[in-house]
Amino acid sequence: MRRPRQTTILKAGISLALVVFLFAYRPLSWSALRTAVAAPHWPWFALSGCVFALSAVCGALQWAWILRCSGLRVTVGEAVRLSFVGLFFNNFLLGNVGGDAYKVVDLGRREGRTAAVLGATLLDRLLGLLALTVLALLAVPTAAAAGVRVPPTLPLWLALAAWSLAIAVLFSRRVSALAVRALTAARWGRAADGLGTMLAEFKTYRERPVWLARLLAWSLFVQAMRVSTHLLVALGLGLALDAGRVLQLFVLVPLLGILVSLPVSINGLGVRELAAAELFVAAGVVPTEADAVAMEFLAYALMVAVSLAGGALFLAGPRRRRGAA
Repeated sequence: MRRPRQTTILKAGISLALVVFLFAYRPLSWSALRTAVAAPHWPWFALSGCVFALSAVCGALQWAWILRCSGLRVTVGEAVRLSFVGLFFNNFLLGNVGGDAYKVVDLGRREGRTAAVLGATLLDRLLGLLALTVLALLAVPTAAAAGVRVPPTLPLWLALAAWSLAIAVLFSRRVSALAVRALTAARWGRAADGLGTMLAEFKTYRERPVWLARLLAWSLFVQAMRVSTHLLVALGLGLALDAGRVLQLFVLVPLLGILVSLPVSINGLGVRELAAAELFVAAGVVPTEADAVAMEFLAYALMVAVSLAGGALFLAGPRRRRGAA
């Protein structure tokens, strides 16, 4: 228990240090933030929350389709319930994998196929990250053709390379065999055994390339909705968004999402705000760092508010499941 606790304390320290740096060493103040949110347009915020909730339901559908492909009998309603509970746990368990762990344990125990649920959840996560990266890279040439300035895309290409390597390990027999041999040679026997188990579960997906392509297209749609929640928050703050700025945000928001997914802070706190202040102002999307910080923090706050539905669903569930969690 000591090591996870130390990791959490370290992440909290990093988040606190980044927030202090943002206000102490940047041209940002609480008064500037109050000015940025002084005249909110509530209908845009409400619409942003609705769009994010819809994206969560669509994401749950994607997970349900993957589960069914692996032979697990799960209803759409149960997939939506578990997805919202997982979203709640992700936001309130001081980590970004707590919700996935709950889904895997809960459904895996009931179905007696924990490895299959873990494989489906891993594929769901991987598709989401890949779609987010591809969405940004698709926006780059469009923005360039329109003469719109775009941020450096090297992090996006590095992320694409990482997701591609993971896909190669999980779907290519030759690459996966090399990975297993490498782990065995490094005397990481448990890791090699775990990878072997995952490879066995991924055999079903490997044999359905057309289905995987359709799933990726659906994931692109889901991620586009999630980027749109940020655009709607910007409109709620009264920020002007022309076509050029929309294209920029379709590059910047995925880039920000990739940075926030790094396990170095508490739910991205500090990383999100500092990166937004740096990237959004440099690209000319917003006029001040206060606008960038307000936009991204409010977008996150709306997502947390939507995830509260998962807490209610968890408390309304059977007592034995709450005890197991």
